[in-house]
Amino acid sequence: MMNRRIDSPEEEQMIGGVRKRRQGQASYSERTGKKLEKQKHLYLLIDDWSKGFTLHKIDKDTNYSDLREPGVLRLIAPVPRRCMTFAAMGGNIFITTNPRRPGCRCFKNSRLTETAGLAVGPPLPEPLLCHHRCVATTDALYAFPCFVQNTQQDFFQAMSLAPTENDDPWAPRPTMDWRWQSVPSPWPFTKEVIDSYALHPDGRTIFLTAHSKYDGPSPCPSAMSTFSFDTKGQRWRSHGDWPLPFRGQGYFDSQLDAWVGLQKDGTICSCQVASRTSTTQSQPDWKTVKERFFSKPPDSKRRLAAPMDATLTHLGNAQFCLVECATRGSRVQGCFWRP
Repeated sequence: MMNRRIDSPEEEQMIGGVRKRRQGQASYSERTGKKLEKQKHLYLLIDDWSKGFTLHKIDKDTNYSDLREPGVLRLIAPVPRRCMTFAAMGGNIFITTNPRRPGCRCFKNSRLTETAGLAVGPPLPEPLLCHHRCVATTDALYAFPCFVQNTQQDFFQAMSLAPTENDDPWAPRPTMDWRWQSVPSPWPFTKEVIDSYALHPDGRTIFLTAHSKYDGPSPCPSAMSTFSFDTKGQRWRSHGDWPLPFRGQGYFDSQLDAWVGLQKDGTICSCQVASRTSTTQSQPDWKTVKERFFSKPPDSKRRLAAPMDATLTHLGNAQFCLVECATRGSRVQGCFWRP
């Protein structure tokens, strides 16, 4: 509900140049004595046109079935047919315009969710070129490569607000800007692919599952192992030779007291949160949702993208959004989501 003015016994008027409140009008929030809760939205960025991406703003309490309404913003990719990557931290949407070329590696910070402003941020660090993943902690955005090749160079990279270097020393408040900083803590493994990751509910510990990159004829990867990284103490811990059950990012939900994510076949699973201090080598309990949420093609000419092309997003309060793309041949036909 909007905070609009309604008729009430009070009104504000000017009498003799002095502002005076009298019987007339008051805001709805004043009558109830409660501050209205700010409406929350879900922002979806989709590559649904040939030149770039479209940002869709959706009321998270509305059960949309498709995205036929025009988006609130279109982003043109600076290099045709090159990918752009996105990450979120609080009210900020971070955009990497071209993560594969050092010459065009411009990282942008967009406060689209609050001020609809777009600000150019620092360049993408070299270890994050090509493919990388991001996790937002309570105070920084941590990024890491999908494939760790050099343990002495491919460190975690953290972006956070920091005072600018050439700031006025006499200014009452320092000018703050986004800045990347390398976390000099070597990885506990090398030449391994990171399959899944999740933030611990403490807001500072990142769990990751990795396996060694296979070079032989076997199509199966080697055994998977799970590690955690304490971003405050900058310490690694091994938790055993077991994997997190989901693929990609998992999300912690306080009501479920569990991590929730998508498996490789597209099913949704929940996993008991692993202890960040435990020395046990056993995998936490987990279970899958029996119901399949992906749409069935209405006819033979229309097909859906692979399950792992789908995206699961946490909305809070045990609610999640599952986004899937319907295609016709090689072209995107539409996008559907369900909370």
